[in-house]
Amino acid sequence: MPTHLLAETLTIGVYHNPPKLFADDQGQPRGMLGDLLQAIAKEEQWQLTSFQCEFQHCLSLLEQGAIDLLPDVAWSEERAQRLSFHEEPVMHSWSQLYQREDIEVDAIFDLEQHRIAVVEGSVQQSYLAAVTNRFDITVTWLSVSSFAEGFQSVANGEADLVAANHLFGDWRADDYGLHETSVIFQPARLFYAASPMLSEEILERIDDTLIRWKQDNDSIYFDTLRAWKGQSSSSQLIPLWLWWSISALCLLLVLALGANVLLKRRVSINREQLNTNEALLTTILDSVDAYIYIKSPSLKYRYVNRRISELFNRPAEDIIGKCDDDFLDATSAAAIKKIDQNVLNSGKKVTIEEHSVLQGEKQMRTFLSIKMPLTMTSGEKPCLCGISTELTEYLEMQSRTHRLAFYDALTGLPNRRLLMESLAELTKKDSSIIALSAIFIIDLDGFRLVNDIQGHESGDQLLINVADLLQRQLPEEATVARFSSDEFVVLLTVVGEQPEEAALGAERIARQLLEGISTLRADRALPISASIGISLFNGSGQSMNSVLQQADLALQQAKTAGGNTLRFFNMDMQTSVLERASLEEDLHQALAHNELALHYQVQVDHQGVTTGVEALLRWYHPQRGWVPPGTFIPIAEENGLIIPIGYWVLRLACEQLAKWSRQPTYSALTISVNVSSVQFQQPDFVREVEELLAQTQAPANRLVLEVTESLLMSEPTRVRNTMLKLRAQGVRFALDDFGTGYSSLSYLKRLPLDELKIDQSFVRELLTDKTDAAIVDTTILLAVSLGLTVVAEGVEKKEQLDWLKGHGCYRYQGYLFGRPTPIEYLFEVY
Repeated sequence: MPTHLLAETLTIGVYHNPPKLFADDQGQPRGMLGDLLQAIAKEEQWQLTSFQCEFQHCLSLLEQGAIDLLPDVAWSEERAQRLSFHEEPVMHSWSQLYQREDIEVDAIFDLEQHRIAVVEGSVQQSYLAAVTNRFDITVTWLSVSSFAEGFQSVANGEADLVAANHLFGDWRADDYGLHETSVIFQPARLFYAASPMLSEEILERIDDTLIRWKQDNDSIYFDTLRAWKGQSSSSQLIPLWLWWSISALCLLLVLALGANVLLKRRVSINREQLNTNEALLTTILDSVDAYIYIKSPSLKYRYVNRRISELFNRPAEDIIGKCDDDFLDATSAAAIKKIDQNVLNSGKKVTIEEHSVLQGEKQMRTFLSIKMPLTMTSGEKPCLCGISTELTEYLEMQSRTHRLAFYDALTGLPNRRLLMESLAELTKKDSSIIALSAIFIIDLDGFRLVNDIQGHESGDQLLINVADLLQRQLPEEATVARFSSDEFVVLLTVVGEQPEEAALGAERIARQLLEGISTLRADRALPISASIGISLFNGSGQSMNSVLQQADLALQQAKTAGGNTLRFFNMDMQTSVLERASLEEDLHQALAHNELALHYQVQVDHQGVTTGVEALLRWYHPQRGWVPPGTFIPIAEENGLIIPIGYWVLRLACEQLAKWSRQPTYSALTISVNVSSVQFQQPDFVREVEELLAQTQAPANRLVLEVTESLLMSEPTRVRNTMLKLRAQGVRFALDDFGTGYSSLSYLKRLPLDELKIDQSFVRELLTDKTDAAIVDTTILLAVSLGLTVVAEGVEKKEQLDWLKGHGCYRYQGYLFGRPTPIEYLFEVY
């Protein structure tokens, strides 16, 4: 043992959660996990001091380093971000609902109109609240401070059911006259959670001791659990949601069937009890949402539960004694037979994914199966026990989700997100590779006329036909994507090694596409043509945005030429680049010359009440007049000017919030400020915001910082830490232009967001574009399910407002309510 651990003194948090953990009369940790920790400390020669606290308070003290260890903590991803855990779980647990004799609850949906006692802040509370909200089940919650108080409230009639971990329920349910329901949820692994400041070597010692004890059935580990009438399990959750729902049933099955053999020898003495047990076991196994069966050593069915009968569409008596050949196609039956025989020959349990086709069906079904040998009678060959859960619908849902994320719903082509990922990989390729690639941007000429004259159904069919033509005429290795309404993008990874060769090959392919598109017709009166912009690149020093920008510039040249033609990007287009350079030079002086200003656009709720404003940056150039934000803000971000400009914007917004805070009429209003990713990632950004709030005395909870998806995905850990620090000051966050990016949705659950803003590009055509309407509707549902306020941008028509209200969006911004205007005219105009 390392010498520096010999005199280690650890402060242990103890909260009241018997039989797993509680404090004895001397304040020392007792219970299953308390006694085990005492034994570990004795073996490691650690000195333990105890500190009694409520569970949530214990967690706070642990995170702050005021205590070193806290027994009986279930691992979760959120807790793992704040606390340290050892690797080997001390034990496994799950949660269960317990009820009075006069209550009959068999499933989650039976909780409608019932009163449920839950421990405030517990995992049981958060899980049940989420599930009942998701399925719109109305329940009444009774918050209690402990499981014992919850059980007492049900016994007294104050509640109908109580949620608790099964260890406490099994220990005390009878004392309160309660019994368990079949609603089991949240399997958990229990650990000794540690302060982030605690030495990892101590956690390693805990792991080493637990692993060694679990390998010895006579160790103090199993003695302690037996003393508290606990059940030990070193099994892994494979997976967790399946193991805990069926592992106990599997044990019941083995014990009950083994007992059945013994009971037959005593049939004259215990016939009635045998019948009762068999009926109970059948009821339990038939209630499980899994396929449970036993096969004889010759692999004939010896027992099946109700789900097996439903799967094969035959009564149990027609299944018993038959093999899989009678129910599955030959290939599936042969594969299962091979697996089953291997289990019986090896004598080992397996967890395996099986694929089967039932006779009379064509669809392949997927099952996750646990199979193990089962000895029915001593001296006989073992039978095979199997428990299978069907994954077919889940896998299909995964496939649909992937397709929705990466493919266009109308044409089936890859969408913008998938294309951008492919293009990003291509632009990162080794610069020593001289082969040139090409990107085409294809835009249909006059497509809006098709929608306006013939309707969107004809327009949709035309887009489908164009997608089909592109796929048929392009080489197999080409990537074709739908980028927007009538815009398609083609990526050709190799078109030649020399520029002339590559250009000639790209032109030949593009002209074939133009000819093919011209043969399509939406109607005899509406000939169809297209314009194509082409950019050649080799990936060396080029970003995907610059490649797309070049192709888009070429497309605009083709459009200017009258359409039905193609254009390559060339250096003549750099005239606009020179213009940009001039504008950048002027921008350097804009802030010093007081040419920048803030205009504000109101945000209102569904009752027409103004809830806040968005601060929008404007630039009035002495010679050019008003310069569009989309023109100068990207320049400012590229040359770093966005940092001083952004600070100036934040200062003005905070000063305005401070003024409003002293005026009751406006004190509740928020100000939303767009924060550039360049500005947000500055090391001193948090300090600057805190100083501005302190200097101006602006209420931090009225300041909303709007961030983009690209920022959230650039450096997720760093961005999250910055957001959490500002959130601690009260600052709120909104995700701007949601849906226009192509990043993972996982950040939504990990970052402290308050609002989600639907980009105006989706709102603009939601009344006429089914895809936009579906995206907006899905976004609203996603935001509501995550507890986020959803704000629709670009609302210009009352019909759009009515649609959004009807679909659950209650915050809006757009010309329908007011254009961006200087602060002195804001509420006069509105």
